[in-house]
Amino acid sequence: MASSYSNLHPVDQILTNLVVEAVPSDDQLIADKVFEPIVVPERSGTILLEETRNFMGAGAGLDLERAPGSSRATIGGFDRTSQTFKAKIYAASDSIAMEDIFDSQYPGSEEQRLARKVARVMKLAKEKRAADLLFDATSFNTSAASATFDATGAEPLSELHQLKDTVFEAAHGINPDTLIFGRKTFRALARNPEVRGYVGTLANGVASGNLILSDEAVIEVLRSVLGIPNIYVGAARQDTAVPGATSSEGYIWGGDKLFMGILRGADAIVQKSGNVKGMPVAALNFQFGSMVAGQYDSLDKTRRYVYAEEVSQFKAIDSTLGHVLTGTHS
Repeated sequence: MASSYSNLHPVDQILTNLVVEAVPSDDQLIADKVFEPIVVPERSGTILLEETRNFMGAGAGLDLERAPGSSRATIGGFDRTSQTFKAKIYAASDSIAMEDIFDSQYPGSEEQRLARKVARVMKLAKEKRAADLLFDATSFNTSAASATFDATGAEPLSELHQLKDTVFEAAHGINPDTLIFGRKTFRALARNPEVRGYVGTLANGVASGNLILSDEAVIEVLRSVLGIPNIYVGAARQDTAVPGATSSEGYIWGGDKLFMGILRGADAIVQKSGNVKGMPVAALNFQFGSMVAGQYDSLDKTRRYVYAEEVSQFKAIDSTLGHVLTGTHS
């Protein structure tokens, strides 16, 4: 439905230097940061998966000692496996009447405004796909927290340290390198006495509860205690109401979950046929086409369209290399 002339061309003159747009920063978006990107030459292909058990020793009962003249012990083996991927096309567009472009007194280009709207829709949808995958209890190993991190007496650092051991053992002796929080869980850490106890002393009021930590301070505590280098907080929000209904916002990354696992070091080798080989990793971003944008006019020259499009797929690779902890926030 086209905007009315009066909305775009108000009687009072608009003061350009006083116009303020409420557009959240893209710094809140973490999807492109947490996934290892693999640029593939074809939209679909095969992921070649090594069987880790082939490199975990010969197993019990096999004696490698050889007597003079006897044959060497023969070790067993396990078949390698594969998965297929297919990058999907994601696109969105918006349009404006040609008359509205000419009549608008708002500062800036109407086409650029549409481009920002479309880009934001695309980025938030991408963020949602990333959160749905990494916080999915069916894609990775899952357990429930012993207590919510904001509960009285909760010890989240101890819980996270135990979770690191759980991931280490499930990942055949590889330490997790990535930790992802929803914002509610993360800010609960900033108010938790166990976390605050690692900063300062009782003399400056930390342990007594007179100091709530900043995001940077919490991340430094987590890195120091857990030794996990990549820590991300999903803080982006989106409108979840259907068009026409009252706005209802919510966090994209669920407030009561966190992810710990291996998302770095894929060091992928991409073959011309589209096949991909990589180091152990929980999930990957297969990217066939990065985001592009453009504009075009309708055939009857009455509307101008602006669009954005990308071709990619977030895909879980190995469920044992990631762990979802639920029930972290009330």
